[in-house]
Amino acid sequence: MDAPYQLIGQFLREHPDVFCVDCLAKAIEASPSQVSMATQRLLAGEAAFAARLDICSRCARRRMVIRAAA
Repeated sequence: MDAPYQLIGQFLREHPDVFCVDCLAKAIEASPSQVSMATQRLLAGEAAFAARLDICSRCARRRMVIRAAA
């Protein structure tokens, strides 16, 4: 199985919307804590991802969300 950050990276590249940690966790079937750590790694290591306070495309809650950069 791929590492959570690899799964998240692939998922975000394939889905152009913005996602919160909880919705990403459900989408890749991982724990929210794993996803939180993995998204921090993605944001620190790659300019291909961006985070901001916005409305999650899945749950419609205002939260920190991540997306693949355009």
